Amino acid sequence: MYRILLIAILTLPSMSVRAQVEPCASLSLYCIDLVPRPEFREVSGRVDLARAASAFGLAVTRDGKVRYRLIAQVDGLPDPSTLGPYTRYVLWAMPLTLWPMTNMGDVSNGKQELGEVSLNKFMLLLTAEPDGDLEERTGPIVLRGRSPSSRLEPHDMFQVSAFADPADMPGGRSGSGGHQHHQMMASFAGPSGPAMHPGVAMMDAMMTLSPSEPEWLPAAAGDPSGLPEARPREVLNLSDGDHIELHAYPVRKRIAGREFAMLGYNGQIPGPLLAVESNVTVKVTFKNDAPFASSIHWHGLRHENRFDGVPGMTQDPVPPGGVFEYEVTFPDAGIYWYHPHHREEAQQELGLYGNMLVLPPDDSYLPPADRQEVLVLDDFQIGPGGQVPFGEQKTNFALMGRFGRTLLINGEERPTFEARVGERIRWFVTNVSNTRTWNVSVDDHALELVASDLSPYLDPIWEESITMAPAERYVADLYPEEPGRYPIVNRIQSLDHTRGMFFPEVDTLGWLEVQPSSGDATGRPADRTPAQKALAADLARHAEWHDKTPDKAIDLLLRTEGLPPLVEWILRADQSYFLPVEFSDTMPMMNWSSTGNEVEWVIREPSTGRENMAIEWTFERDSVEKIRITNRRDSQHAMQHPIHLHGQRFLVLSYNGQPVEHPVWKDTVLIPTGMTADILVEFTNPGHWMIHCHIAEHLETGMKMAFRVN
Repeated sequence: MYRILLIAILTLPSMSVRAQVEPCASLSLYCIDLVPRPEFREVSGRVDLARAASAFGLAVTRDGKVRYRLIAQVDGLPDPSTLGPYTRYVLWAMPLTLWPMTNMGDVSNGKQELGEVSLNKFMLLLTAEPDGDLEERTGPIVLRGRSPSSRLEPHDMFQVSAFADPADMPGGRSGSGGHQHHQMMASFAGPSGPAMHPGVAMMDAMMTLSPSEPEWLPAAAGDPSGLPEARPREVLNLSDGDHIELHAYPVRKRIAGREFAMLGYNGQIPGPLLAVESNVTVKVTFKNDAPFASSIHWHGLRHENRFDGVPGMTQDPVPPGGVFEYEVTFPDAGIYWYHPHHREEAQQELGLYGNMLVLPPDDSYLPPADRQEVLVLDDFQIGPGGQVPFGEQKTNFALMGRFGRTLLINGEERPTFEARVGERIRWFVTNVSNTRTWNVSVDDHALELVASDLSPYLDPIWEESITMAPAERYVADLYPEEPGRYPIVNRIQSLDHTRGMFFPEVDTLGWLEVQPSSGDATGRPADRTPAQKALAADLARHAEWHDKTPDKAIDLLLRTEGLPPLVEWILRADQSYFLPVEFSDTMPMMNWSSTGNEVEWVIREPSTGRENMAIEWTFERDSVEKIRITNRRDSQHAMQHPIHLHGQRFLVLSYNGQPVEHPVWKDTVLIPTGMTADILVEFTNPGHWMIHCHIAEHLETGMKMAFRVN
């Protein structure tokens, strides 16, 4: 009997031995396993969700949906004619409602690149089909699969709401109690807590959460009327050898119809715009009358290390009432910014930031434009009780960072920018937010991306929107064609974890007011600038590095201890899917209650096990090194990280092994959740420097390391 059973098992078709496509890694965010129907057991397949071509670290549509380029790999497909009157196999993409279907292209055994998908949740079907142009499937299904985002289901979070009292939770503690309190609510925890997201209901158990760290607000927060009013940004045109003062002190500013105690450089929010030519050196006296010790970091400048503004590395923090003298050199044309590098999650949020616009004396960097604007994107958090406090000694909002729901350009709500039909309008855009990644567009206009952090692009890139993480800068040109008043909009896709659903958010940031043509516009350039030609030479010189093994590697992850039991439970339950980028905070109570006492964001060197400031890399001056950065998907709460290198420049070579289509010199790279980026760093600037995440709350909870260039 056993012999007969063994023979039967060995002769089953499903047990045939043949090469199989390697399955996706467990819970991968960028891979879909294709499952065969029972009669096609010998067929295997997968589809990798590669980053679509983009000028940005994350490719999204104008409305904030992630764009994926499909790379299919299939093995074992039989001749389609054996299945009926069919000549080929076609891959279809569709939302989970199964309509509409999109023909992504023909598929055969082996590996092939197909089209793009930009759906929040979607399904893939591989079918046998006849010849001809097909708009919907007609043949039999062979393989099927669902996007990683389709793993999102409401049951995980609704389990939490089923508890009548937080004390009923595993390891829970007593709260308001009673079955009448377990319904979903939109509320807030007292006058100092954050406002709930207006589009997401929240359970009553969340209202029991509060940070372990004592609260801090500026002394005049209760009544800022005695403070001087913040002034708009001024432009300081600087020449070589000039000496200026940047004075940080309290000011009051009206936002969303209320007055707040804030901080400004020289009484301005944003601080003064420093306009200089490249290779100029100026002296800056920093006078600190902010309530924190502080410093000024000159973000992106490859200047002298001792003036980099990093307390504990290049200088002591400047105490309240103290003074520090900086010498600042501007070696590279581009747009840069300055901000504190001590308790920056509080000081930056309160208004301490400003731009530096560095241009050559001619048109060697970018072609001329008819009109240019320097735009600073920021968000400000206002709770039902007013200004949401900071942690006294350690940051709150430590998990996801502090998102503000009041969005600002140049410190103002909904400003208007002027233009004329036919003009070349140039915007130098900087994201100074603590946490928020933006997706900014102008209705009825495309954007021509011409430059990023430290160089122009090789050729301009047309994009629907600008997707930028904290600390990134982009330069975009617009060409208005019709008079009118056009909204400047931030469009994103947010996630309601409770219901497992995506939903859109649209915020009008300002307006572009276009007047009729004056008749003398500049138009588009015909040739590359010298800076673009220099980038082409750089790319050719470094081309060999694409296929080389990385010299060094780091992982990005999270460690927690002592979080409220409810938060710990949710983090354990909510592991099926993480957004590549969290554009919005839809669980603010959970985020607010996490502090630096419980949360440590970690940079780990896998080869040594060293973490954060225990990592001390050393490089020789003028060396070039390839570094691999992996944003671990298996973190307790995985999210994006904008990684900033001080004092150097780098090229992003690839994401998840796929080459970057539009390389540009950068100092900050957005690494989406679960993604690996390879960067190529030129170590040309000697000194003791820092690498860190530029989500301010992540930096303040440990996500930083150091390196030396000898």
